[in-house]
Amino acid sequence: MTHSIHTAVFRVAALLMLLFTPSALSQNANDILDASRQALAEVAGFDAQFKLEGDGGSMFSDTMPAMNGKLFFGTHDELGRVIHAIGESKDKRTDPSAPVDMLLAQDRAVWTDMSKQTINEVPRNGNTRGNPTALTLVLIDTIINTDPFSQDANNAQSITLGTQEEVGGVMCDQIVIKRAESVKASKDPNNKYTDVIWWIAQGDKLPRRVDRITDAGLVKINLSFSLSGLKIRPPTSAQLDVARPEGFQLISRLPSPEAETQPTTTTNKPTQPSINEVPAPRPTPTLEPKAPDYSFVTSDGSTISNAGQQGKVSVLYFWGSWCVPCTTTSPLIDAMALELADPSLDVFALAIREGNPQQALSAFQEDYPTPRVSVNPEGISSDFKIRVFPSVVVIDQDGYIIFQRGIGRNYSAEQLIEDTRKAVSEALNAA
Repeated sequence: MTHSIHTAVFRVAALLMLLFTPSALSQNANDILDASRQALAEVAGFDAQFKLEGDGGSMFSDTMPAMNGKLFFGTHDELGRVIHAIGESKDKRTDPSAPVDMLLAQDRAVWTDMSKQTINEVPRNGNTRGNPTALTLVLIDTIINTDPFSQDANNAQSITLGTQEEVGGVMCDQIVIKRAESVKASKDPNNKYTDVIWWIAQGDKLPRRVDRITDAGLVKINLSFSLSGLKIRPPTSAQLDVARPEGFQLISRLPSPEAETQPTTTTNKPTQPSINEVPAPRPTPTLEPKAPDYSFVTSDGSTISNAGQQGKVSVLYFWGSWCVPCTTTSPLIDAMALELADPSLDVFALAIREGNPQQALSAFQEDYPTPRVSVNPEGISSDFKIRVFPSVVVIDQDGYIIFQRGIGRNYSAEQLIEDTRKAVSEALNAA
């Protein structure tokens, strides 16, 4: 009996030693970012108190912006994922406070100016003249992007796991991103910062804070945006729009929809067609979006691009060896490619953010030989706005995206591949 107890104690002690070795405790920073991407993609919405503050040392402290208030994150019926911020703002710390009521979407910024009694709309292309300065620095607005961390992670010299720290009473993992020298040397003022630190909640995996640091040696500037009291719940329609008081003037600098123009002619043809002149039917406009320009190289050295895939149905399967759900979708995508084998069909498995590209390639090709593989193709996940892994994009013979989706809380790997199969079959049968 005593021997058994000693043996059990020894095994427990050995297990604890194994679990708490530095290598076991070390987590992969990219895995945490991926988990946060997926959490943001799946969450219906949340609200929280926010605070923006800047530290410029003794030299620039008074020029730093400040802002605080309430933030709502959710899906707008027309604009997609948006952030609505209500509070007060100072363009400089020494300025008087001004009210803030602003909506940030992927394509536009909208804010209500109570003093001028205007509602302002501008495209989010970096040229937001008239936009309250401090609000252009709401750093966590990147969470409305398809990949909220791409601007930092895709231009990183290193991505490492920092300390664990509480933010607003929530324990978070700290992700430290060192910016690449080539990016820091660019002329883009939005890329001048040298370091980025994200705090990702260990529980719900949602961001709680982000700092962007510009370290120029003698001068170090830190802009910090943090959330507290976050509650996960879908916002109402009213919470996802700015105040629009009656009588306020709408000032929009958004591009106008292209007016449909009719062809003109200088010939003397009659205004009504003759019996032999039947007007050609107008083509029915497609509802699917055109695929973005893309290019990647497969493991056999072939370059794949929009132009080369014209006339073919293309399936882009976004996966990673680090992606747990991909262990379910990978065999299904391989089986589908084998089942639907057709000269007009190409199935590509695009491995993203692989730390050991050759190992990922060898393991995938050994288990799933049918799809053609590309490991770490540059920029393509951002081009297609891939936010969830695994995801599948199906492009038809004319270059239009006819299906794009990733797995979700109520959308399984089996459903994803079944819907992919249907989209591919319909495209092949329509040819």
